[in-house]
Amino acid sequence: MAARAAGIDVYDTPFTDVEDEEGLRTDAEFAKSLGFTGKACISPRHVQAVNEVFSPTLEEIEYAKEVMDIIQVAKEQGKGAISLRGKMIDAPIVERARQTLEAAKALGGAF
Repeated sequence: MAARAAGIDVYDTPFTDVEDEEGLRTDAEFAKSLGFTGKACISPRHVQAVNEVFSPTLEEIEYAKEVMDIIQVAKEQGKGAISLRGKMIDAPIVERARQTLEAAKALGGAF
């Protein structure tokens, strides 16, 4: 998605069945996997589920912290190429980690 690549939040259309929470979660998770950063809600009943899907998980937050820590160490050591858990860490991974920690902080986390 061009907007997402440009750092612009992209919101998915609302899920219209206000009774189907499982369907809502499935739809929201699919939207997140496509790069959407949120989802419009037509019912207050949808807000909690949508927030849960689009908020960073503890696992995502921990990984983001690891990425930022290893980047700092690499800079201090003058390293240009680094890996974490057997995978190369490049600029898009670092940016995603930064965004994850920013979102967690905005949601009240002390990270």
